[in-house]
Amino acid sequence: MSSAKPSAASIDLVSCAAFERIVAETGSSVYEVIVLRGEHGTVLVRGGKHFTTFCRVWFAGSTRPSGATERHTIEIGLRMKFYFEDMVIITSVVQSLSRCSTTAVTACCAATRCAP
Repeated sequence: MSSAKPSAASIDLVSCAAFERIVAETGSSVYEVIVLRGEHGTVLVRGGKHFTTFCRVWFAGSTRPSGATERHTIEIGLRMKFYFEDMVIITSVVQSLSRCSTTAVTACCAATRCAP
């Protein structure tokens, strides 16, 4: 079963265990992010119009209005930036954030066929 951790203002993927699940709610969507290798920004993501199923992507970080990126960090008040195939996907502003560890996520990840 999962054990929810309190909501945080930001989450650095480097602090996450493999297969840790993060839920980020933006102004227009809910994104589920499963950390594969936090130190590299490799994640599975589902949510929004681009990720209707879990897809393996590179998560660059959260972007500030100035364009600066907080590397491998998801932060409330900023937009998430993903690289998928030949696209750069930038979400609307993150409004809430939570994380949980679960072994059930591993089965989901093993069964998911995502783009390389």
